[in-house]
Amino acid sequence: MRARVLLPCVAAVLTACTRLPSTPPGTTLPAFSIRPVDSATPSPFVQIQSGSVRAIVPGSWQAAPLPTNRFPQEGFIASPRLADWDEATGTVRGMEAFWVDIGAEGIPSDYYYLAARSDELASLAGQKGCHADTSKVILDRPPDLSGQRFSPSDYVASATGTCHVAGAATRWAYVVAAPGYGPIRQVGIPTSGLYVVIAVVVSGPQSKAMLQEMIDGAQFGSTSISQIVQTASGIPS
Repeated sequence: MRARVLLPCVAAVLTACTRLPSTPPGTTLPAFSIRPVDSATPSPFVQIQSGSVRAIVPGSWQAAPLPTNRFPQEGFIASPRLADWDEATGTVRGMEAFWVDIGAEGIPSDYYYLAARSDELASLAGQKGCHADTSKVILDRPPDLSGQRFSPSDYVASATGTCHVAGAATRWAYVVAAPGYGPIRQVGIPTSGLYVVIAVVVSGPQSKAMLQEMIDGAQFGSTSISQIVQTASGIPS
């Protein structure tokens, strides 16, 4: 029953509702750093590292680690103003990247599959003034809830879109992956049941390339989210 109670929490994490993390006494935070991007030329980005999660964000943004004892998760949020990300609906610039430890709460992988394929994250496109430009289910191998046959229970999807609200235009993208027990578990973090990367930037001539660079730059352990997507792309559904 505990897993059933926790499922809404897992699904809630997918909607970027981790919110601005508070740090009361006893809160556990992963090792966290912000450093210049290793590059031969000046870069507008800095590299964020929060535990096993790394990504690049604009150097002018603030960033903070996600507390690991709120959910069995590890990652960060970043935005020009972290408090604004609390209202993230695709119209607030920022980025969030995290993974959820499948072993920390003992939640079956089936529940991560269900959380990953929930339409909550896709509701970014359902916000007023927002729409999806692309939406792709890369891998979908649902669990056999009858228990009569084995299924890897893995799911990988991505989407991009734009928002035009109150005269402001933004571009957003996300990738979500639930490794299950298939080949995706052979890359990335062995105990991860879920990966989520979300980014929103101001729409403009270079925004699509900037957004792609931010999404592709997200790494979990030594594996990028684009490598996870590439692995999923080569698996027959």
